[in-house]
Amino acid sequence: RGGFTVTGSVLASTLRWKEGDTVPLRVANALDEDASIHWHGILLPANMDGVPGLSFHGIRAGETFSYRFRVRQNGTYWYHSHSEFQEQLGMYAPIVIEPREPEPFEYDREHTVVLADWTDENPARLFAKLKKQSDYYNFQQRTTADFIRDVRERGFRATLADRGMWGQMRMSDRDLADVSGYTYTYLMNGQPPAANWTGLFQPGERVRLRFVNAAAMTYFDVRIPGVKMTVVAADGQYVDPVTVDEFRIAVAETFDV
Repeated sequence: RGGFTVTGSVLASTLRWKEGDTVPLRVANALDEDASIHWHGILLPANMDGVPGLSFHGIRAGETFSYRFRVRQNGTYWYHSHSEFQEQLGMYAPIVIEPREPEPFEYDREHTVVLADWTDENPARLFAKLKKQSDYYNFQQRTTADFIRDVRERGFRATLADRGMWGQMRMSDRDLADVSGYTYTYLMNGQPPAANWTGLFQPGERVRLRFVNAAAMTYFDVRIPGVKMTVVAADGQYVDPVTVDEFRIAVAETFDV
């Protein structure tokens, strides 16, 4: 199964804007179905935010829609389709908005790192499976052997209470994510792990990495072995710098380090 492309790529080109500018964008839909673009996290008039059925009717097949709005913020954001499962099929990309005022930190170069999940299944079929059985892709379920082990370690009453709590919630304790690596692979800047996306730098440089989680439902734990990262912005907003070995980024979040 193929994916959707924007300007010929699964990961479209990064859009770079400047705070205070007025941005004109003409989106041509070359698909044989309706499409849309949602500017995630961007402050703009409702009719310029492409959510079909809420702010506009969508971009019909073969038609062009003109977006136009003033950029009122700066930082790292992203855009994606809000039609059907087009986002899961690859219709997303980052936005970098340059600030009007100097930033409170310095760096020598930057790279944008877009994390995403990908399945070779038809996303509509995947969704249909989840509607019928929410834990369809969660194979690592607890067994009778696990129950016996827990009884030995914690006692019968505590083990039974634990199982009862999860049963009362009608939830599996293994429900970390609805879709697992059984069907998903994970992309960095539109490339699978084997492609080994690489960001170049010179020794001694301070590098700004703009992380975007463009996944449909996957959280990522991000670390660079042996290198500490200083988080300086979250969802486009400056934060007091925090130095970390690893951070967790949720769906649709952005972090600058």
